[in-house]
Amino acid sequence: MLSELWAEISNDLWFQVAMLLAIAIASSMIFVRVGLPKTVGQIAIGIMIGPSVLNLITISLNGTDQAGTTDIITLLATFGATVMLFVIGLECDFGEIYTKKNISIAIGGITLPWIGGFVLASTLLPGANFAQSIFVGTALVATSVAITGGVLREMGIISTSMAKTILGAAVVDDVLGMIVLAISIGVGTSSGIDVSNVALISIAAILFVVGGTFVGSRIIVKIIAMTERQGLKHGIPESGFILALSFAFLYSFVSNQIGISAIVGAFVAGTSFSRCEYRKQFREGIIFLEWAFAPIFFISLGVLVDIRLPLDIWMFAIALAGVAILTKVAGSAIPARIFGMTKTESVAIGLGMAARLEVAMIIALYGLNEGIIDNTIYSIIVVMGVLSVLIAPTLLRRIMKRLPGANGSQVGETCEI
Repeated sequence: MLSELWAEISNDLWFQVAMLLAIAIASSMIFVRVGLPKTVGQIAIGIMIGPSVLNLITISLNGTDQAGTTDIITLLATFGATVMLFVIGLECDFGEIYTKKNISIAIGGITLPWIGGFVLASTLLPGANFAQSIFVGTALVATSVAITGGVLREMGIISTSMAKTILGAAVVDDVLGMIVLAISIGVGTSSGIDVSNVALISIAAILFVVGGTFVGSRIIVKIIAMTERQGLKHGIPESGFILALSFAFLYSFVSNQIGISAIVGAFVAGTSFSRCEYRKQFREGIIFLEWAFAPIFFISLGVLVDIRLPLDIWMFAIALAGVAILTKVAGSAIPARIFGMTKTESVAIGLGMAARLEVAMIIALYGLNEGIIDNTIYSIIVVMGVLSVLIAPTLLRRIMKRLPGANGSQVGETCEI
């Protein structure tokens, strides 16, 4: 009787949202008190309340439940990540994000992980074929912009040159990651690599970032500012903010349609509007949405994890997480050193880009749906992603304390207008 009553209550949307928000507050307070990132705590508590441990809440992998209806919690989690990346983008000048240094760091940061993941899977993963090994390497390519951005904001250094380098390279990482995914899909299908498809995705991704930034910073931002001025004049002060948010979601829609994560589109929109004269007011308006919905995103990532894996699979997943972190640090740090950054700064850049999760899960889910990988490899990739976001942000916080101005007041120039 009690179990049936709990099942009915726990499946109610409003109860789930209330529980997630309350748990987010509790986990944040606990983890902050022990000196760990609250985002890590929210992911860890998500694992605890998910099907693997307490089974208090479940979230579908593909956005629909068993009845085929839309999973609202999944949508709220996606909304939270999108809003958070838009806020982060507002805090950074686009001119300091898309630079030669950041692009070079991103290229190094995808090459070594791709190779490392392929070699490890082809040598140690039982039964893995060539296509599956390639796909495991692909899952190691993209950086979790949402996780990284959340940790940088929590540390109070989001407006520093170090943070802008990490975020800029991470966004380029995700764009290049979609190109790598197209190549991996070609390898994993009987038709082989479709060169025209890879070229199309590459051109679309580049045009979106470059064109979206140009149009947003030169045209859309003026329309938003004009709308805000007219709104203030006629007693509708929210006009510009609502229009900016509308364009942010439009950018997310376009980026999602061309094969890039929707959160990347939100970040591009944020950086495009960062020079708007009303940026401060917009940020003050949207920050409450971030506070409410971003924790749902982080907790949901933990809920999706199934830790009930055989010991040998667990060992491989742990090894893969180690390779993912080490190759990302090395691949990103080498170009950073070439561009004149210190050894400690270069390692910090690598650690800042070492977290994988939401994009890796998108890639893994695509491979699972296309039949390229099986459920075991999918679970391995998810566990790898969770381990990387539990380890990398913690190490990043520690190494940042060794840099001058660790509190964010002196580490590089800020992007305040």
